[in-house]
Amino acid sequence: MRAARIANVMVALVCCGLGCGTSSGSAAGNASEEYGANPFLEDQSNRGKADTAYQNPDGIEVEVDLEADLIGAEYFIFEAPAELGQFALTYLRKRGEFYLESLAEDSTSENRVEWLIDTTWMTAAQAKSVAKEKLRHFRIRGVNAVLLNKSADGVAVGRQYTAVVPQNPFGVMSTLGSSCADPDNHISLDQSVYWYLWNPDKSGCAAQTQQMTVTVSRMMQSGRTTYPEYDRLTEDKQVTAVVLFGQIGDGELKDSDAGMRSLREMVSWLGSAQFQEDASAPLGRRFSKHIGEVDLVIDLYSPKEFSGLSDTAHFPNFQKAISEHEIVVYDGHSMLGASDFWGRPTYPPFYQVFLYGGCLGYEYYVRPILGGKHGWDNLDMVSSVVEVQVGANEFAGPFLAKLVWSLGNKNAASWPDILRAIRERVRDSTFGVSGVRDNCWSPTGSLCGQSPVPTGAKTYEQTQPVNIPDNSKEGIASEITVADSIVAGSIVLDLDISHTWVGDLRISLQHGTTEMVVWDHAGDDTKNIQKRFDLPAFAAKDVKGTWTLRVVDTADSDVGMLNRWALIVTP
Repeated sequence: MRAARIANVMVALVCCGLGCGTSSGSAAGNASEEYGANPFLEDQSNRGKADTAYQNPDGIEVEVDLEADLIGAEYFIFEAPAELGQFALTYLRKRGEFYLESLAEDSTSENRVEWLIDTTWMTAAQAKSVAKEKLRHFRIRGVNAVLLNKSADGVAVGRQYTAVVPQNPFGVMSTLGSSCADPDNHISLDQSVYWYLWNPDKSGCAAQTQQMTVTVSRMMQSGRTTYPEYDRLTEDKQVTAVVLFGQIGDGELKDSDAGMRSLREMVSWLGSAQFQEDASAPLGRRFSKHIGEVDLVIDLYSPKEFSGLSDTAHFPNFQKAISEHEIVVYDGHSMLGASDFWGRPTYPPFYQVFLYGGCLGYEYYVRPILGGKHGWDNLDMVSSVVEVQVGANEFAGPFLAKLVWSLGNKNAASWPDILRAIRERVRDSTFGVSGVRDNCWSPTGSLCGQSPVPTGAKTYEQTQPVNIPDNSKEGIASEITVADSIVAGSIVLDLDISHTWVGDLRISLQHGTTEMVVWDHAGDDTKNIQKRFDLPAFAAKDVKGTWTLRVVDTADSDVGMLNRWALIVTP
């Protein structure tokens, strides 16, 4: 069960943008404007396999537990663990090797956060009945993290790190002023954002601090090389992409804004790569090119069509971009998580790839998109673990150029190949990709092979997707009616569920008066269930009649969908 969301952890709307740095060349939109090297004209052929587990060329993904003390702040006691976690995030991030997921949108989870009462660990739910003066030592379980470069060397479960954080996270502004905070041109310092600017090593900082212990609790490495789901991208012989160039500068939008310049640069690149512009584009500018057996269509939205995650007036354009495109790239201010824009759209059911580079993009902005897509089955997401200092073209350019090469070369570009192309352009390990460990497509056949259906078996299938309501006692019921009268020698349930925390689920199957539980809150925080289950309770019985699959989500904050299920009956 994920930690619950709260909207008011950060009071101020603060800016944090993609393209924080500026590209070289003239800012004026005229014929003399110079642009960066065109990735569509560079050699994008593969250069070998990347020796990587987490899909980032220089890092791995793990889960960690955060543990620390708390002094004062009794009024906000149950919000304090997440707040201190934010200070740890900043402290580690500024060292360039260790990146925690952001907890800014998480209040305390009743199960994920635990308090040490005397000598016993109690969940936050249990601790609510304890006197607040006893709540002085806590831990947060299962926080995602990315370790890069030397921090990734020799990591194993139990490895410990430390982060310097305040003893009382809620009094820093009133007691310290700006003495322990780094200045930022876009952000006005106050209590709500102090964690983001936190620097206990700053000269003159006299904060009362402590060392938070960060312990690796789970390794999430996978040695399998995976690919985008090219079969799903190309099945209709067309791949659609959109790049949203948001406004980067403050104040009135001008033609010299970095977002406007980036759009002109992409237009120049596509023109030089023989893409044809469609003058009748429904919104923005549209370019297309026939590659191999498919048409690649790329729409470009300027800041005039959508300026960023506070542009309420143009939200319909944001919705249109998400609804109609298989590849979605966002370049604009991220509002440091204070915007709810990624949680507002209606997401389409088809497979999509999102590219998002911004402040703390890893996990921080993954979650609302993941929720909208109901799990990873229809989503791959390229995101950053640190603030991006380049515009969208520096990561979207090589991605799209690599896609062009791949479409013309039997879809041979893997995710490590694509990430390496982005890294060579960006010149660091800013970007990784999430949701691809279980991708099935590969040039040599499916990576998700299942045992074959037994000879003579009959399959009865239900393919109608059903959303699984969050924390609902009623859950869902899906039926298959078997018209054949067959006494089963064996019977198998073939199940496909997308869910972001499968430990929330109880799944049972009923036929007549017989009911069998096949999944009872197993799997903890594992995502998704694609599995076959033997059903001995139904063997040697006639399968004719109605079969009912029930799926109940018994905890809050994580959502999912029953994609399909089937009965495989061997007479």
